[in-house]
Amino acid sequence: MRIVTLEAITYTVGGRDLFQDVRFELRTGERVALVGPNGAGKTTLLRILLGELEPSAGRVIRAPQAHLAALAQDPIFLPGQTVAAVLKQGFARLEAMEKELATLEPRLADPEVYARWEALHARFEAGGGYTRRARYEAVLKGLGFAGREEEEAARLSGGEARRLALGAALLSGADALLLDEPTNHLDLEMRDWLAEFLRGYGGALLFVSHDRAFMDRVAQKTALLQNGRLQVYEGGYTAFRAARARELEAEVAAWKHWAREKARLEASLERTRRWAATSAKQAARKDALEARLERHLAAAPPEPPRKAAGLRIRFPATPSGERVLEARWLVKAFGARRLFSVEHLVLRRGERVALVGPNGAGKTTFLKVLLGLLASDDPRGTVRFGARVVLGYYDQRLSGVDPERTLFETLYDLVGERKAHDLLGAWRFPYAAQFKKVRDLSGGERARLMLLLLALKEANLLVLDEPTNHLDLETIEALEAALAAYAGTLIVVSHDRAFLDRVATRTWRLGEGRFDDHPAPPSEALARLRSTPQTPPTAPQKPRPARRRGKSRWHTERALERLEAEIAALEARGQALAQEANTPGLSPEAYARIAREQAELERALAERYARWEALAAELEG
Repeated sequence: MRIVTLEAITYTVGGRDLFQDVRFELRTGERVALVGPNGAGKTTLLRILLGELEPSAGRVIRAPQAHLAALAQDPIFLPGQTVAAVLKQGFARLEAMEKELATLEPRLADPEVYARWEALHARFEAGGGYTRRARYEAVLKGLGFAGREEEEAARLSGGEARRLALGAALLSGADALLLDEPTNHLDLEMRDWLAEFLRGYGGALLFVSHDRAFMDRVAQKTALLQNGRLQVYEGGYTAFRAARARELEAEVAAWKHWAREKARLEASLERTRRWAATSAKQAARKDALEARLERHLAAAPPEPPRKAAGLRIRFPATPSGERVLEARWLVKAFGARRLFSVEHLVLRRGERVALVGPNGAGKTTFLKVLLGLLASDDPRGTVRFGARVVLGYYDQRLSGVDPERTLFETLYDLVGERKAHDLLGAWRFPYAAQFKKVRDLSGGERARLMLLLLALKEANLLVLDEPTNHLDLETIEALEAALAAYAGTLIVVSHDRAFLDRVATRTWRLGEGRFDDHPAPPSEALARLRSTPQTPPTAPQKPRPARRRGKSRWHTERALERLEAEIAALEARGQALAQEANTPGLSPEAYARIAREQAELERALAERYARWEALAAELEG
């Protein structure tokens, strides 16, 4: 069944045709990945399919009574609306369809009634009508909302709200799902779950994603939107790339063959023209060649698109010692909840580590403890860097970069005027964009700036926390190539499985208070973990205070998160004060000031740890 069809649509923005003569149809049971460079108009195309935008020319045809559901980018929930209520919104539509089916059943002997019942029944079944309770439970567990059904949706964090909106779309009973970046805010386990859920979805699916492994698992077809045209290929992203490469190779070969024949005909015609006046035979030959050249020019194949200069990323690295980093007794816990406990860890030159784990497992905290940016809870905790180690740390907040300075000013201090312009241009910052303030950069621009600054540092230990966030596929692949050629040591956090499997050969996993170390890429390591039953460590039992009534679990968890942030900030300040106290030639007055502030910090930390333990015990109670 055709759910929605685009017939020769054109969409014009600011006098420019974003789309030209685009034709596409989405049928029940199809799963299509929509890809294309940033700015090609993928989100705009989804909005046209949904009816939110009208094309400048052409027609959008939707099946009668077809329901299309989309993933809200900035979901808004009603006051008092619970998680369960949001997820069950689509049940009303399925229940209405079920009642209509029941009213039609007594009259199925009528061919017209039977045809109507059959079409409605197919839509009801494809939308999950018979399995809605099981699908509801699966979504609760798969997206991390099990046990949280009565929480108020409006109080969720941004990432949680978007996950809830995704769950609502999955349970909407829609004939077609149009999902724009559904894997955002999902960890590896959630992405695996979503891929399997969508593979079993009975309706149609069109989705945009930058996760190549996810596309390969889910998509049956891949639609490329580029230069205003839409072309559909069979298979997932890997199959599409191979087919596109063969297509471009054939186009280039055809063009070269045509160009060679054109040159040969033009040369023959030039020689014949010199002799055309000498005889009627030569004149006739000239006329024939001119006609032949004219036919050849009219049959010219489309010129292959010129390949744009790709982003070339390099991370130069000076050699380090064999032992890059050694850590002992790295422990972090908040009250009774342990994040991790690592007795001994060694990182050697040239190792390439993926750090993975569920959202909230403490991956960023682990990196900061490992790098000595936060203190271990265990007083025996130590971190030692090896000889000649130069650290390059990519965090998602652009720490150390002044948000009020422009891109050019940021680079000028490091490399001077001419090289600043050259580097920014090479990293896809046009001249006009080089004078944007850092605070005004988009997510992709911020990511490219951070990578550029890392490349200038020539670090031989790169620690990358979610470097692929906000990057398009072409830039992700350029980053992969750069890391494959990188001669230093690498630790990387990402939820992009394809990226991790290409750059990492060792996996550290955090989860349920455990730390697992595997000498294998993430896909292999996680497969081994799933096949081995894991027993989470138990924290020492402490007397639990009586649980207070009238306070939701959500409020308690949010309070814990706020305390964790305060504790981390206080610990970071303590580290800075300790370094300041070791400054040579410090005056007695400065020592006294540092001592007073350290005492205040200790009191503040003790008070917050006590509050955290009470709240954690309340959750356990």
